[in-house]
Amino acid sequence: MRRLSRSAFDGASRFLKTQARPLERALFEHHFEGAPAKAVIAELARFQNEDGGFGHALEPDLRTPSSSALATGIGLRILREVRCAADSPMVQRAVRYVLGTFDDEAKVWRVVPNDTHDYPHAPWWHDERGSLTRTFDGFVIIPRAELVGSLHHYSGLVSADWLEDLTEQTVSAVETIEPLGTGGGSDLVYALRLAETVEVPQHFRDRLLARIRTVVPNVVARDPREWASYSILPLKVASSPRSIVADLISDALQAHLDYQIEHQSPEGTWDPVWTWAGAYPEAWTEAEREWRGRLTLDTLTALRAFGRMEA
Repeated sequence: MRRLSRSAFDGASRFLKTQARPLERALFEHHFEGAPAKAVIAELARFQNEDGGFGHALEPDLRTPSSSALATGIGLRILREVRCAADSPMVQRAVRYVLGTFDDEAKVWRVVPNDTHDYPHAPWWHDERGSLTRTFDGFVIIPRAELVGSLHHYSGLVSADWLEDLTEQTVSAVETIEPLGTGGGSDLVYALRLAETVEVPQHFRDRLLARIRTVVPNVVARDPREWASYSILPLKVASSPRSIVADLISDALQAHLDYQIEHQSPEGTWDPVWTWAGAYPEAWTEAEREWRGRLTLDTLTALRAFGRMEA
C-alpha cells in the first residue's frame, strides 16, 4: 500500500499556499492546520453577489460574474463543509437567492445564467438553442439534487411541505432517469451528495441508495488507462471510506489511491484531465490553475481519509 510521503505533502502544501486561490488556501489551512473557519467564509464572501447567489468563477469553468444555481450550490456546499450556521447572513442570502430563482412551473433551477455566453466558459456550458436543457435532462438532477440537499441542511429557512414535494420529485428523477452516470458522471455525484445528506429523511435516502448502488458498479472506470481522461473515477464517487458506495468498488479505490500518489506533478499538484479544447486560451490558463488548487486539495483530503499519508 503506497502512502504519500511527507515531502510530497509539503510540495502540495507549498502550491496551495503560494499559487492556489485564496479560497482553497483557506480551506487547506482550516482542514489541515486547524485555522478558523472564518477565513474560509471571508474568502467565500468574495464570490457572493448582492442578490445572494454565488458567481465570479467560483466554478472555474464558468467565468461570468453573475449568480448561478451551479455556483450557488458550490457556495452552500462549502458553507456546510465549514459548519456555517443557518443564522449566518451569507447562508440566509444564498437561500433567498435559491428560493427566488426557482422555476415554479418546471420545478427546477436553470443551471447557468443567460449571460454565460458573454464571458469565457467551458464548451459544455455553451447553450445553443436550448441544448443545455437537453444535455442536463431538464435540470432535474443537476443542479437540483445538490440544492435540495443544502435546503434540507438549512431546512429551518424553507417551507417543509414545499421541500418535501421537491425532494420527492428529485428522488423520483434519480430513480427513473436513464442512463444515470453518463460522461464524467456528474449526475451520479449530485445524486450521491443528496443521498449522503444526513438531514434528508431516511425514506428518501433509502430510495436513492437503492438506485445508486445498482448503478455504481457498472459505470465506475476501473482501468487505470481511463483515469487520465474525463471519466467516472473511483474517488469521484467515493472520496472517503465512509461513502455509501465505497464497499462496492473497494479494489478500484485502492488502485486509484495508488495511482494518485504516483501521478502527483513535480509542482506538487494534481491537475485537471480536461481542457477547453482551445476556447478562450487566456481564461483557460487561469481556470486550469484554479482547478489545480481545487483538485490538489480534494486529493489530499481523500488520501488522508483513506489513511494514505505518512505520519
